[in-house]
Amino acid sequence: MTITDPFRHRVSPSIEFNEGQLETLKVILDTFIAPLPKEQEDALVERLKDTHTEEQVRNFCRLSSTSIQSLESIKKFVNNTVLPDKRKELLLMLSLLSSRAGTFALTGHFDEFKNLSLADREAIFLNWKNSFLPQLRLLYKTFHSLSCHPAYAAHSKDLGIAMHYNDLIKDQKYENIPERLDMLKPDQINDNMEFDVVVIGSGAGGGVVASQLAQAGKSVLVVEKGAYHHENEFVVDESKAFENLYEYGGFAPSHEGSITMLAGSVFGGGTTVNWCASLKLQHFVREEWAKQGLTHFLSPKFASDLDRVFERIGATTDGIVHNKSNQILIDGCKILGYPVAEIPQNTSGRPHECEFCYTGCRAGIKNGSMNTWLRDAYQHNAKFLPKTKVNKAIVKDGKAVGIECIVNYERKVNIKAAQVVVSAGSLQSPGVLLRSGLKNKNIGRNLRLHPCSITFGFFDHDIRTFQGSIMTAVSCVAENVDNDGYGAKLEVPCVHPGSFSTVLPWRGAAAHKELMMRYDRCAPVLILSRDKDSTGVVRYDDKDNVIVNFSLSSRDRQSLIAGIERSLNVLVAAGAREVQTGQFGVDPFVFKDSEESRVDNPRFIAWKQQVIKYGFPQEGAGVFCAHQMGSNRMGVSPKTSVVKPTGETWEVKNLFVADASVFPTASGVNPMVTTEAIALHIADCILNKNSNAKL
Repeated sequence: MTITDPFRHRVSPSIEFNEGQLETLKVILDTFIAPLPKEQEDALVERLKDTHTEEQVRNFCRLSSTSIQSLESIKKFVNNTVLPDKRKELLLMLSLLSSRAGTFALTGHFDEFKNLSLADREAIFLNWKNSFLPQLRLLYKTFHSLSCHPAYAAHSKDLGIAMHYNDLIKDQKYENIPERLDMLKPDQINDNMEFDVVVIGSGAGGGVVASQLAQAGKSVLVVEKGAYHHENEFVVDESKAFENLYEYGGFAPSHEGSITMLAGSVFGGGTTVNWCASLKLQHFVREEWAKQGLTHFLSPKFASDLDRVFERIGATTDGIVHNKSNQILIDGCKILGYPVAEIPQNTSGRPHECEFCYTGCRAGIKNGSMNTWLRDAYQHNAKFLPKTKVNKAIVKDGKAVGIECIVNYERKVNIKAAQVVVSAGSLQSPGVLLRSGLKNKNIGRNLRLHPCSITFGFFDHDIRTFQGSIMTAVSCVAENVDNDGYGAKLEVPCVHPGSFSTVLPWRGAAAHKELMMRYDRCAPVLILSRDKDSTGVVRYDDKDNVIVNFSLSSRDRQSLIAGIERSLNVLVAAGAREVQTGQFGVDPFVFKDSEESRVDNPRFIAWKQQVIKYGFPQEGAGVFCAHQMGSNRMGVSPKTSVVKPTGETWEVKNLFVADASVFPTASGVNPMVTTEAIALHIADCILNKNSNAKL
């Protein structure tokens, strides 16, 4: 099931390659996923003889990007995720490599790239990976991601056999799932419609506001840019899930390519694809926000709202069953004396070993906004309009009086409302405000992203990190690097084949294929940093495509490195025989057969110094994020913020923002619970607007 959504994917004509560009692209793809020479094939058969049949290894070694017909998946990936101006840069690079002069300038070889041997092509990419020039490292990263991620995500059936990516619960049917919610149909929408409140967005913020206002007797319309999927319609497929449920088809890069972002774009927003992690805002962040004049965050009311959220979404540690990767994090931390705790899950205490939470919860167990707040709103007569983009809030005499939207992505309609609440998320909400005519200089500024990296431990036994519950444990051992509430947390990520194929550096076709065939013995650890002084900006091109500029600060790079070092200790303490980071210039560490897996091993200690010394140079490692916050931040002055402490914009009355974009700084934890608690407060402020409610 594929949903075509022109406003969730990049708005631009599809990329077109000329003959030379296409030939060069195919050769590049067949470099990263290449049929191996017989001697390399034989070597892998020998090395993997204890875990794989000879047939599995040889078949996998002979696969190529061409043989699995990945080209169309890669074209779709480019069209969905890559900005139009970056597509031009990609085509230019392919043109250069399709000529002798261009190939010589970029590689030092006198022939066209397509005529070079596999060994020469590999050497070129590895030289770029280790280059002192960030531009060449970015080229390597771009072609690696382009070649591997869409191929492994879309063709896991062909590629997954040798990866032991099997025995999953893809075909399981669930009973007692929630009833379908009714959605307004396009032909029911017209210019004469009028509501007390229109809520733009259905995620953590929009769902809560809609529920509270509807229960108070307001007529409420929720407008969602993404599609509505009932539990029976979720597709357990990495490639299709990214295309159907995420902004820009999944891992969308920042303009510079410095970080890739995941953001939900579906009915229920990020709560539909959240990994069940439900964490409250920590005390030091609440204190930090209160010091900015937002004293509500230290009030009993905010504490009560956090508890209300936990109760409504069923957030609890009851029923947790740790998969092997989460158990490794727990075991390693306990051995080392590191703090570790279970992460409350929004499952009402029901076991939830779904494996594919990021593709939507087919069991209906996860209590995202679709099955909690929005269902409450539905039961109090709220209306839902999916697959509709809001161009702007309509403003008259300094007040919001409705919205202009494009219903079903094709028909422009104006809908009247006494109040408008923007809950479109930190990437889209600034655009709604700007298109509505607001001029506040802070709109789109102060973006926070929680930059992340991943380390990997390889074990002598099966891990199968893709099975069971996704993220159930957390360690704060790398937090408070300078005793200021910043630093990093250690958690366990969801890494299915497409993601796994690109988060570790590509070190040649044979090395990469061996890595992929060891997938089921790998335990990943996520390093999630609370960014302090990195600079992030959300802006838009003339087609309203989101453009994110992001520069990772030296201070935040150090937070990631501190987390990486601790995560490596955890993996080794838990028994890993090999550990790897995502740093391009650091090779894996492997214990000798005669050595125990110990953190006090002198060779391991010396290797960690290489990890620390290499650090995070520009384009020297993969960095990604799944949390976007702060682009319309809340404050006590329009000079420093976009919205008042009540959530109302400084410039326009009756125009509110209620999502993670109002965070004053980064939350440091999954922002879902915090967003919902803030939305409870903003909903109260809307209801009590005439009584001058204040924080």
